[in-house]
Amino acid sequence: MSDPNQTSRWSIDEAELARLTKEARQFKGESLWSDAWRRLRRNRTAFFALLFLAAFGVISLLAPFLPIPSPKAISLRDEPGTPEWFWSIPAAPTKAPDRGAATTRATRNLWNNGWRHRSTVILAADDEGAAERARARVGEVSARGAVLETYPAEEGAGLAVYASVPMLEGDAPEVDYGATGIRGTATCWEVFTPGAEEATGAVHSLRLEGAEGAAFDPARVSGWSVEARGRSIRLFLSRAEAQAGLGDWVVAYRLSAELDSLPTAVLLDGTLLAGSAAVSWEGTPRGAQTVKAELLEGVEAMDLGRQVAASLAASPIDGVTYMETRHEDGYWEFKGLVGAMDRALRRARIATFGLWQTGNWMGTDGQGRDLLARIVWGSRTSIIVGIIASLCSLLIGVLYGAFSGYMGGRIDNLMMRIVDVLYSIPFIFVVIFLITVVNEYRTELEDQFGIDREKIFFLVIGAIYWLTMARVVRGQVLSLKNTEFIEAARVIGASTTRILLSHVVPNVLSIVIVYLTLTIPAVMLFEAFLSFLGLGIEPPKVSWGLLAVDGTQAINPIKIYWWLVVFPAAAMGSTLLALNILGDGLRDALDPKLRGKN
Repeated sequence: MSDPNQTSRWSIDEAELARLTKEARQFKGESLWSDAWRRLRRNRTAFFALLFLAAFGVISLLAPFLPIPSPKAISLRDEPGTPEWFWSIPAAPTKAPDRGAATTRATRNLWNNGWRHRSTVILAADDEGAAERARARVGEVSARGAVLETYPAEEGAGLAVYASVPMLEGDAPEVDYGATGIRGTATCWEVFTPGAEEATGAVHSLRLEGAEGAAFDPARVSGWSVEARGRSIRLFLSRAEAQAGLGDWVVAYRLSAELDSLPTAVLLDGTLLAGSAAVSWEGTPRGAQTVKAELLEGVEAMDLGRQVAASLAASPIDGVTYMETRHEDGYWEFKGLVGAMDRALRRARIATFGLWQTGNWMGTDGQGRDLLARIVWGSRTSIIVGIIASLCSLLIGVLYGAFSGYMGGRIDNLMMRIVDVLYSIPFIFVVIFLITVVNEYRTELEDQFGIDREKIFFLVIGAIYWLTMARVVRGQVLSLKNTEFIEAARVIGASTTRILLSHVVPNVLSIVIVYLTLTIPAVMLFEAFLSFLGLGIEPPKVSWGLLAVDGTQAINPIKIYWWLVVFPAAAMGSTLLALNILGDGLRDALDPKLRGKN
């Protein structure tokens, strides 16, 4: 029988309930992540390191947009150029710049018009007035601001006019090949000279038929050239009668094996084409391969030079004659998503700054390349390597370590012994071996799978650094797998995959994030070391390792070019120091034992 006094003791009127509810609203819960962020912000050193790294990453990401010089534009000098601060008077170049690439504006050393990613239209003009009208026409046709350089003509009177504009993708001559409906077969066989053990050449025999069955006429071809990239063959057939706007024909086909030697002769429907070597063989041709072939027809794109020439033909300028157009690509090309982003940033830079660029604030190297631009682009390469390799180690190491620790027993023992064996392998030799193999088959890898040496390089480094991550995660999982919430998940019938991905992995992310901040600087150092040895990033691309190579060459008993050592070392050292400070701050911020404490 219940006590009525006890029942009334727990009764709460509406006013008291409202008061208690109001007090409860004042106490808000705080998650581990929000508490960690609060403590990280109070750690001024770690928070400043975070801001520094964020700013450094944004600058590296926006490198194509920044108005800095081209990182690969070469301007030959007698020796590296000293830093030229923006308040100083620009130093006279030790060698005259190439025509069409001179700096045409100098505001002390703050800005100039010397950006070496340009298309230069060369014209002949009678006088300065005609040259200015030519510059205006080039700017009108290209829809970009043109910079003018004039020099005395090498022969006769008049001026040589160089009108430069920032280069876009469609400026350079290109030929687009489309289907013609003409298909057939291509047979390739090896040619041996008497007594030779290896093939001394190859013969391509083509039989092409039109869509209606008519054979392709060899008389329409005046010559040929071939481009072999691995097993992909592109045979260019020159037209006997050139047609405006059309390039050569190309026969595209793919062999089952790579050619040992370049073709020396081409037979088209039994006719030996001009420029072919005399063909003779005895018996059945050795190594014969027959594959399907398709004839494509080239259409020359309307590049900038053609546009200017067509404009002058339609509306001539008195005293102006079109000569030629030159193009200088100031950047290397990235593929995939990064390449598309770079092109968009470059277009934004052209629309914003034109040919303007900063001066050589940090000096130049021995080939006249701007050191500031090379540091920024080198940091971009090193950051990409660090992020991709760290994410690769994160994916492999977390899943491998979590599965090993959760399963336990023999499976755990076997998986950890595999890790021990891999730990005993000197990975520098593994990297050297893999890079050597990639160099041997780089053409086929790029053509068939779109995998270049850099991607292999990134993945190899990431595959090296997952071992320690797996051990760290395994140790955390061993302490978690017998806790109450994991047992509860097992009781309700959750699968192993669900337990790992939904319960175990999220609870080890704090230690994983801390370890990642320590892995990234280690990866960046390893990349710099490999590039220093010549096994990493290849010129003309740049990384901090290649800058270190330039720095070693700058130190000699005669003269020390200090800026080639100090500035790259300061950039790399400050970044690695900030990463280590941030990792230490995250370790304190994500420690559950310090939750709720300052």
